[in-house]
Amino acid sequence: MILTRYLYVKQLVEASLQEAILKREYEQSVFWAYELYFSGFEQEVLDNLEIIYETIFKENHPKLGLYISKKSRELKDKPELIATIVKNLTMKRADIKETPGVKFVNVKPHHIIPFMTKEPEGPNWKFLKEVCLFGVLASSLDEISADEWRQNWILHAFGSPIWSKRVIEYGGKMIDNNILFDNEEEFHDRYNYEPDEQPVEIRKNCIGV
Repeated sequence: MILTRYLYVKQLVEASLQEAILKREYEQSVFWAYELYFSGFEQEVLDNLEIIYETIFKENHPKLGLYISKKSRELKDKPELIATIVKNLTMKRADIKETPGVKFVNVKPHHIIPFMTKEPEGPNWKFLKEVCLFGVLASSLDEISADEWRQNWILHAFGSPIWSKRVIEYGGKMIDNNILFDNEEEFHDRYNYEPDEQPVEIRKNCIGV
């Protein structure tokens, strides 16, 4: 189980991204895409979007595929292009052929500000309620996994580049499948979002149970 920047289960974020695009729900789709992207999974976001295009849209939208490939090559230091790809996917009907003069929409950098990574400005335990705006698809995670999310979240978050960087910044390292710190108190003061103190709706949003 790998956790993203806001402690969502990564595999459920990926499934929720596909589901949201299928339902043509832009706000949710772009939220999930950036949950992956800003957790450090830049290439995996593109891979997921490419799979969604290939399996759902390719037959009726060949020009969209060329457009997505072009934007993917231009992505470096332009995170708004993730939203651009998502926007154009959610605007299309998979079962309707694109027109000869099909147009595409470009998302501007300032439009993605709400999706960029936030830091707690108040008590840490309140933070997830502020940023976990949508819930992942219902999952079959068992109670052991739920307990792991509540009690051992740092170990699972360490699988995300953003959290690995944060842990290392405070002298943390993995030893015998545990994360040990040189400056544990300082790390927790800044980044402990206290999953064990979250209400049931936040647990449901993050882990689907």
